[in-house]
Amino acid sequence: MDRLHTCIALAAVATPLTIVSVITPAFAQTTPYGAPPPEAKALVEKPKGPSDAPKFESKTDGTSISLSAGGQGSTGNSRLLALTANGAFDTRFSNNGIGASILANYGRSAPPGQAIQTTSENMQGRVRYDRYIIDQASFFFITTGRHDRFQGIDFRLNLDPGFKYLFIAEQANALWAEAGYDFQYDIRRDDALVDPMMMRPALDKTAVDHSGRLFVGMRHAFNEEVTLSGGVEYLQSFVETTRNRINFDALFAAKIGSGLAIGLGFALRYDHAPLPGKEQVDTASSVSLIYAFSETKEIPAPAAPPPPPPPVAPPPPPSPDLGAPMPATGGAPPAAPPSTTPVNQPPVNTPPPAPAPTTPPPP
Repeated sequence: MDRLHTCIALAAVATPLTIVSVITPAFAQTTPYGAPPPEAKALVEKPKGPSDAPKFESKTDGTSISLSAGGQGSTGNSRLLALTANGAFDTRFSNNGIGASILANYGRSAPPGQAIQTTSENMQGRVRYDRYIIDQASFFFITTGRHDRFQGIDFRLNLDPGFKYLFIAEQANALWAEAGYDFQYDIRRDDALVDPMMMRPALDKTAVDHSGRLFVGMRHAFNEEVTLSGGVEYLQSFVETTRNRINFDALFAAKIGSGLAIGLGFALRYDHAPLPGKEQVDTASSVSLIYAFSETKEIPAPAAPPPPPPPVAPPPPPSPDLGAPMPATGGAPPAAPPSTTPVNQPPVNTPPPAPAPTTPPPP
């Protein structure tokens, strides 16, 4: 067991040799060690202008994909080979969210003079669907499959329906909780069925458990460069009331520029009733180089209806006759009816003028 812990510590503290991450437009974050994937913001983003600040009130559609791989090798007095790989996929469209993730770890080591042995072998895949009823709340369903050689598990299936509510959803801070039911089906390894101390009879090859599930997640940005995220999960068995499990994950990331960040991760797994000969607590620490790029596409608000057309102006009044004298009231004088009498012609029925008197001649 000491050899196993030594190998895990060496493989976890080593910085991955290769990390490749590609993220297309959207909102998501890779969750280490297979913790329930939080819909938190990407750790490292391209610079945004003030007008591009995300708003919680507006829904976003998009897709995010990330892939990473790393490893460590050593020869000589200490022989070690450690490999790790993980990937995540998230998409949001309308009121639907779909996520998937995969995680795998493999390690072999040996002290001088002894044969190399496998010291770490586990992998996990997860698919999640969320149906948002409002921006702050959703119903979800998670399906998880896991293989862990040194926990004595050939395959473990977990089905988790539940409800999620976001208490805080801001650009710099987020706090959410999940509650639901967990169904677990185990197929155990043959070498884990017998108690090494012969204190109990051989176990069954398969086992079923029913539990209640609670999860609390958070994210806090100290500033634009430093982010802390984490989550704790509690599972209480309904079949064996003395059995419970606790899973904890935390990741501290500091951006160093050009889309790169240094990440310090810690994970803890506690099982109150593990298989015979297994430890109750497993921990893992890691130092990693992270590259991430993300964009969000906000659905534009519907366009406002066009304003009504301005009222039609009434036609201007007729222009007054500038040649006619204006009355005192300012109105134009009425036009006189045209005369039918010819010019230089006496009116009809008018007696002729009397002849001028004749002046008598002088005597």
